[in-house]
Amino acid sequence: MNKRLIGEYREFVFRGEKTPFSLGTLSVVIFCTVLLIVATFTKLDISYWWPAINDDGLTFVLKKYPLVPQIPVIMATAAILGARFGTLVMLLYLLIGFLLWPVFGFGGGIGYIKSYFFGYILGFFAANIFAGRILSHKYNLMNMLYASIIGVLSIHMCGILYSFILELFKFSGVSPNFQTLMSHIIYDTIFSFIAIVLAKPVKYVLWIAMKNEPKRQKILKEPAHINQ
Repeated sequence: MNKRLIGEYREFVFRGEKTPFSLGTLSVVIFCTVLLIVATFTKLDISYWWPAINDDGLTFVLKKYPLVPQIPVIMATAAILGARFGTLVMLLYLLIGFLLWPVFGFGGGIGYIKSYFFGYILGFFAANIFAGRILSHKYNLMNMLYASIIGVLSIHMCGILYSFILELFKFSGVSPNFQTLMSHIIYDTIFSFIAIVLAKPVKYVLWIAMKNEPKRQKILKEPAHINQ
């Protein structure tokens, strides 16, 4: 049984097949949407030791970084679902924030488009498409790192550009602090890479639910092939 599942997983994943449309896939889409909402309101204090030079020489100081795992979850979603269904997750998140509940980081509603934070939400779509397409070609360490860098940069560049547009039209645009921005980009890239790496075994488990549709298609096509 285990060898059969591994064989099917490799057949549909490692040969570059697209994520199939099935009830299982839609369930994973809903799961990823809920996970994104939870990540938006989650704050993790990451503590680590960092080398520093002072009068006493080289020492290590304890640093903390308040991580909101929203961007890593977006990268993991792109890795698990691909660009097509990952975009559906972002669209559901956007519609829920506009029409149902304030699930965005700083509120919700249609009026949120006047906030420069909305630029980052637009960046979620770009990051999902770029990262999903990169990982669809080959799921190796180089592409994982490449997808992390391109995805994170897409989000932050959209946020910066949207902020400048709001400022240009006299809305509530905010000039970014580039020193803080670089810090966020570095940390987001590191944790996005970790999330993409962890998404690989998660995709293996979830593929059991998502694989059924292609399997049926394969069975249906078989008789036609035999008749030929």
